[in-house]
Amino acid sequence: MIGACLALALAAAPPSPPVTVVAEEVQYLYKEGKVIFTGKPMVTLTREDATLTCRKLVAENDGEGRIRRAVCTGDVKLTRGTRVITCETATYEERSARVTCTGSPVLKDGESVMRGEVLAYDLADDRATLTAAKGTIVPQPGLDLSSLRKKKEPAP
Repeated sequence: MIGACLALALAAAPPSPPVTVVAEEVQYLYKEGKVIFTGKPMVTLTREDATLTCRKLVAENDGEGRIRRAVCTGDVKLTRGTRVITCETATYEERSARVTCTGSPVLKDGESVMRGEVLAYDLADDRATLTAAKGTIVPQPGLDLSSLRKKKEPAP
């Protein structure tokens, strides 16, 4: 496999973590400020401990050639820690450090599985928000839910 590896530092104040893209093929559209990455089988975009994989990634670059926005399509999967999100399309926004998943997103964390319409994952705050969510949440071993119950129980 002839792999193309492109490490791009993202611009922001303070500086954002670097982003690395690994693909089988890269096409530069200089006039449009875009780069198209294709994988055989997958393209991988990594930012710190979050990994986004798909079959095709179209990146829009800033004036210095750094990724500011990337759209991932085809067998999309976002992995961070124990959380795995799958969907049809994921959009990575550098400025907000957010990945937005559309097209039947599914969030799996351990045995918990949630489905919805749109999932927004804030990488900086490590927070996922899923609209129209349905599914099953299974507490992780060792997780103390009593503090949550106390807040919800009415006072005597």
